[in-house]
Amino acid sequence: RSDGSGRVAFINTFQRGPEESVFEAIPQPSWESFKFGGPHGYLDLFQAGNDLARQWKYSNAPDADARAVQAAYWAKRWADERGGNATVDAVTKSAARLGDYTRYAMFDKYFKQLGCTSTSCEPATGYESAHYLIS
Repeated sequence: RSDGSGRVAFINTFQRGPEESVFEAIPQPSWESFKFGGPHGYLDLFQAGNDLARQWKYSNAPDADARAVQAAYWAKRWADERGGNATVDAVTKSAARLGDYTRYAMFDKYFKQLGCTSTSCEPATGYESAHYLIS
């Protein structure tokens, strides 16, 4: 939280600088109030300009999420072949929820119809914005 004393709810650890190295990841708050960091908070590290807006920002890695779901699937399958495992069952339930959210990565970022090149396009409905590829 940008008040400097509140409890952290989320830290974006995947936004990277120009060299794209995860070893140079910069932990930063998900709400940018420009209170900490440079003149424009942490946005100065990634964007240039003086008209940067305060914003919520989240990063995700749906490809990594999909691999985690796949690993949970195989762990469950192998555990069940050996009589089952309560720990694996619990992890599989969480992985199933993660898989539900991972489906969102198969849609256009703004849920616009594919091919839309304007901010004025109407939102898509149903699967009109699905490209069936993990973004």
